[in-house]
Amino acid sequence: MNENYVERFSQRRPPPGDFHPQPNRQLGPRLELNVRIREYVKGIPILANAPSYIFQREIPTSDEISVPECEEAYEVPPNKVVGPWESKRKYLSDHYALLREDAVTPLRNVVSELKAEPHILEQDSAENAYVYEKVFVVGLTFAHSGVAAKVTFSLRRSGKKIIWEQSKRLLQGTLIALTPAHDMFKTVCKVGVVAARPLMGLNFNPPEIDIFFGGPDEIEVDPQQEWVMVESSTGYFEAYRHTLASLQRLAMEPFPLAEYIVGVERDIQPPWYLKQQPFKDLSSLNPNAGNEYSHVDILNGQWPVEPLSDLDASQSEALRRILEKELAIVQGPPGTGKTHVSVIALKVLLQNKLPHDPPIIVAAHTNHALDQLLRHIAPIEPEFIRLGSMTLDKEFIEPHTLFEVKQATKLGPVPGGLKGPAMGNMRKLIKEMQELLKPLTEGTPFSEDVFQAYGILTSEQCRLLLNGAERWVDLTLAETETAAISKWAGDELVQADRRTMPEDFGFEYEEMDLEFEQLKELEAEGNINSDDEHEGLRGDRIVFNEPWTGSERSGKSKDKLEPLLRLKDLWQVPAGTRGPLYRYMQQQVKEALVKKMRLLVKEYDKHAKDLKIGKWEVDTNFLRSSNIIGCTTTGLSKYRGLLQSLKPKIVLIEEAAETLEAYVTAACFDTLEHLILIGDHQQLRGHCNEKELEGKPWFLDVSMFERLVRNQVGFTQLIRQRRMHPEIRRGLMPIYPSLEDHPSVLAREPVPGMGDVRTFFFHHQWPEDTDELMSKINRTEAVTIVGFFNYLIMNGLKTKEITVLTFYNGQRKLILSGLRSHPNLQGEIFKVVTVDSYQGEENGVVLLSLVRSNQYNNIGFLSVANRVCVALSRAQRGFYIFGNARNLCKESLLWFKLVDAMRQNPRRVGFQLPLTCQKHGITMVVKDPDGFNNDAGGCDKDCHDDLPCGHACVLKCHPFPHDKVICHKPCIRELECGHACTEICHVDCKCPCDRRGRNQSIRPPVKFKPPHHPANVNTSPMHSQSRTRDTPAKTPRGSPTKTLTISPISLVDTSPAAQGFRDFAAGGYIQADEAAIEAAAKERLRRLDEENEALLFGDDHPDVDTVLTSRTNELKLTGTRQATDGTVRNTYEGFLTIPKAGESSGKQGPSLLD
Repeated sequence: MNENYVERFSQRRPPPGDFHPQPNRQLGPRLELNVRIREYVKGIPILANAPSYIFQREIPTSDEISVPECEEAYEVPPNKVVGPWESKRKYLSDHYALLREDAVTPLRNVVSELKAEPHILEQDSAENAYVYEKVFVVGLTFAHSGVAAKVTFSLRRSGKKIIWEQSKRLLQGTLIALTPAHDMFKTVCKVGVVAARPLMGLNFNPPEIDIFFGGPDEIEVDPQQEWVMVESSTGYFEAYRHTLASLQRLAMEPFPLAEYIVGVERDIQPPWYLKQQPFKDLSSLNPNAGNEYSHVDILNGQWPVEPLSDLDASQSEALRRILEKELAIVQGPPGTGKTHVSVIALKVLLQNKLPHDPPIIVAAHTNHALDQLLRHIAPIEPEFIRLGSMTLDKEFIEPHTLFEVKQATKLGPVPGGLKGPAMGNMRKLIKEMQELLKPLTEGTPFSEDVFQAYGILTSEQCRLLLNGAERWVDLTLAETETAAISKWAGDELVQADRRTMPEDFGFEYEEMDLEFEQLKELEAEGNINSDDEHEGLRGDRIVFNEPWTGSERSGKSKDKLEPLLRLKDLWQVPAGTRGPLYRYMQQQVKEALVKKMRLLVKEYDKHAKDLKIGKWEVDTNFLRSSNIIGCTTTGLSKYRGLLQSLKPKIVLIEEAAETLEAYVTAACFDTLEHLILIGDHQQLRGHCNEKELEGKPWFLDVSMFERLVRNQVGFTQLIRQRRMHPEIRRGLMPIYPSLEDHPSVLAREPVPGMGDVRTFFFHHQWPEDTDELMSKINRTEAVTIVGFFNYLIMNGLKTKEITVLTFYNGQRKLILSGLRSHPNLQGEIFKVVTVDSYQGEENGVVLLSLVRSNQYNNIGFLSVANRVCVALSRAQRGFYIFGNARNLCKESLLWFKLVDAMRQNPRRVGFQLPLTCQKHGITMVVKDPDGFNNDAGGCDKDCHDDLPCGHACVLKCHPFPHDKVICHKPCIRELECGHACTEICHVDCKCPCDRRGRNQSIRPPVKFKPPHHPANVNTSPMHSQSRTRDTPAKTPRGSPTKTLTISPISLVDTSPAAQGFRDFAAGGYIQADEAAIEAAAKERLRRLDEENEALLFGDDHPDVDTVLTSRTNELKLTGTRQATDGTVRNTYEGFLTIPKAGESSGKQGPSLLD
């Protein structure tokens, strides 16, 4: 999504950021009952020949997760991406099978691993398993969405503390599997999902969460049963769950547009509603055109010939396709205005919307993209409603969420609605279940009455048990009624000690492995009932308290204990056997109790479904009054019954090429007449949990958008981009050869400190490495990027204007750590993200870290063209790539074409990164991290300009103003007492006579920092080891300010002689010398370019180090400096010449063209 959308495409419309409309809906006085919701949720009659997959439950069964070793692997049907499908039934069933396999495979692999290695630690798991021991059910929550079990667990197998606010563990909606601790998935596997993860509960020691078991017949309530719980760190079930259910539903419904989606027909017809009324009002496209746009027959060749709004030709063609075709596909390369065209189309559709027409549904792949789309829609339709309340835009979007709209407008019950009756029935069941579970909550041993109630003991056995207690033990009647079983068992009744104990893992925390935006996206999609339960589950709760059980004895098996229960008088049971017998009877009670509980939970779930219907019956009264309803592509399935009840005709989906096909298929409501798909299949594809399913023959990551385009179903491509400067855009020519530049991109400001160099591929051969999470990193490349980032900041860029991109999360964390620890960048917020999370975003300057550099020429993710396309197209003003160009060119034709394009005039690839001093215009080159040791951001010249205090600046050349520099020289001010100040310049004036002037003005503090840095951040460069020896030390933060009493004029001798001396002391040159130096610098760069050309593209490559060594005698030694590692480096001045092919340069290297 484009943050600068309004700036580019309309100067007349106010920016969305300045537009804050509040919902102002006037609902009718009478609420209506929408029976379509009830019909959808409760289902329609199933045909006799219905496909078998429609009977599968939402949550996978244990048979799907725990597959016996003797069974063969599941057979997954191939995906047909070329040509038409044979039938609607085959299309739906195969996509259901593919999607379900992708949903369950990660957890299935984890369970298989635990079967083979029951004691494996998380760090040793090859299947990315999260394993939790000592899991106990400690209570139940009777929520609106079902009965949830509260469990505590141990993190011993992780061995680290978890920062739950930043962790993707146990997110709401995550698929989990449980097994008894003694079984370890050999025979028992219970499947469920995380119902809630309130942070307060997770931060307990031990932590606790709520879970839903897979079905009522699987719920467990034994607080003494120890479990092991597992999840996969790579899979996320909630994103699949509702889409799978939607595909099941579609098998029993009409399938609109199936002739294109299934049959791949290329002749696309107009929408049915347009055929009924082809005359449309297009006046919003050109307000100054008069009446000729107000009544246009768009189906019969009357499309306006005048320019439409501010659209270019390809955008106008795309708009026409959107309005005229019932399946409209628009491909928008980066920066071409996909969102702008979408909003213009919506504007026309809204202008022609009749009063009783249903709302238009708009969707995007992520919550972030949806919020941005809705911000662009707001100026044309302020009263939109967003489904799902998990938005990060609290100021603008949150008031438009359905939850907030309902809070602002309280309505009474819907006549005939199910909400009230369902809640009444659920309350009755809650009381019944609480009474049933009372023996597990009282904290005492089970009484004889409990055993009698469940048929374990007879009434006669209970009478004799009480009589014996009265006769043999000195008890009152009241004590006998509660303690008879305890006295019978005696000391064979023991503490169960079956609970999760607190743990301490010291100070080591688990490393965060997700970006903040990715984590919030998962949390938003996982919210089970976002309107009512934002974090924890709401509802009545019970807490289990069953600390007692019988002692265990070897040899006391079920066969030996059951005959004892036939004894008329249990006091005849011998000592040593009463404990095991109590344990056996206790287990018999729990087995009978859980059977009754499961029946009640099954009834409770039916009423919970009725409650969901009742809530949607209320919601539909709010939604039908809105013109635009927004949700994510997951929300299209999650709220499908609610949306279908509104009988929508038009659905627009942005980022359609990044969405798996099944998610778009779910948007085919039975009343759909017009489907609009906006995206770009040459950028990111959809995400699959199981990477094997992305390849042949399954192609699960191929979206409906891409499949239809590649099958030549009609689409329109936008061709004029408004984001990138032409020098940046040329890198995309291998992908988008017809992409054109809008004139506005020619005015992009250059990058300060880079001269006219807007792009550069910095080639290196620094080896890659692997971090502890097996992600690829390149430490030297990361340090270089941090140094370059600081250089750009010193030259006036703000941190928010720079984005660092990488393909690897390990490298992202490494660069981010380096930036945060840099002394000049303290307190700043950085945008360091992976390519996969940055589609739709852009920034002024982008630094791309490629990481991969190895002897095997393995380039990993860099070989995926879709990812590369996103990485190359995010920058507006400057784009700088760091990586091993030689390896990339050998392994990828796309990268070879990119590097070849960047070496054309102007040549922008090489071993040395050219920097340009803003002050002197001198061009410098950097070939390693040490090149950024001068972190002041200028060249190697000394500054020597006057500071505001009158002293000469002692720093190296710097682009920032002198009022940011702290002066450490002795103060030269004369005080009111007549004495000279005895302090250094930046400290408050002080005199030995201890007299101060009362009316002296205070000199403001001056600190070394970029202009945009916070005032309390001291970023003085005095720490740098590359400073000259006479550079004073860094001043402590918060140093007092200085008082000025003497005019600056009196401090500076302005005579020609004095000025000339200052010029000489500052290292100045006469004008002719300056011109000669500049000419020499240009010649040096030209020769360096030739060297880069030969090294990267020539058939004969001289070794760089050999060339430098052989030419040292031709260079003039100009100085030495100490590097950060303590070594001394010489600085030479002169020109390098590269031997031609066939000369005595020695060895011959391989060509990139080999």
